[in-house]
Amino acid sequence: MELQQIREIDIKKALEIYNSNAHFLKNHLGTSMVTEDFLRNELKEMTEHGFTSNFVMLDEEPVAIIDYMQRKDGFVYLSMLMLEASKQSIGLGRRIYAFFENLVAKAGGKTIRIDVVDDYEGNVLPFWEKMGFVKTRHDRLTWGEKESGVCVMEKGV
Repeated sequence: MELQQIREIDIKKALEIYNSNAHFLKNHLGTSMVTEDFLRNELKEMTEHGFTSNFVMLDEEPVAIIDYMQRKDGFVYLSMLMLEASKQSIGLGRRIYAFFENLVAKAGGKTIRIDVVDDYEGNVLPFWEKMGFVKTRHDRLTWGEKESGVCVMEKGV
């Protein structure tokens, strides 16, 4: 398993992963599909805010997208971990997160924060609790045109 930064030539594959998650998109963005223009803009904004957007590669195949920012003080903000829909519910998410946490620790990471949209049925809050994250507060988050309730969670590395 390895991370590979998403580049302009990778937009179509990234779009496939995003759009395979219609339930996620509907509950986070208010739409069941995104366009190449939306994704290009998203990647540009993430970079401008200090995040890196990567494919998670398994056997040279992109199976997930992970967006994060790691500061010099050891704080890591995990903005998104999105698996291709056909790769979900088989334990791969746990493996990817463990791989990511190991990378973070090796790079001096001390605390990982995530904001989990939790105002819909079938959200991934239970997954992150199983990964050892603890709720620190509840907040509001706007992504695109949609505002959602989020559970802010942290975990020491």
